[in-house]
Amino acid sequence: MSEQPTIKFYTDTHIPKAVATQLRLRGVEVVRCEDVGMASADDAEHLEYATAHAYSVVTHDLDFWVHHGEWLAQGLRHTGIVLISNQFQSDIGRQVKELYELFLLIRQEAGSLEEDIYNQVYEIKEK
Repeated sequence: MSEQPTIKFYTDTHIPKAVATQLRLRGVEVVRCEDVGMASADDAEHLEYATAHAYSVVTHDLDFWVHHGEWLAQGLRHTGIVLISNQFQSDIGRQVKELYELFLLIRQEAGSLEEDIYNQVYEIKEK
């Protein structure tokens, strides 16, 4: 039996370190841009790095909508952008909860990376 593919996260500088720490404690693979020398990278570089390493970008930065559109227009594929509403920027618990639920959704096959994450912007916002 092969291991189920699961979502892995790459957080940009807008996401607090505590979010990554809490997700790692729950068994989620997370790399912070600061961990890989990308803290001063621009948004396009974050998306390129994350895609090259099969991570989905986690951000509060609405500019990623632009990058998403540019990639699609050029026929490029990316490994997903998770856009967390700015209203949750200081709510670490909510960010962890939402990202962990997304992780479980993919791991338990209620969603798939190919259909629900890759080449998509997955928005976490008030319901």
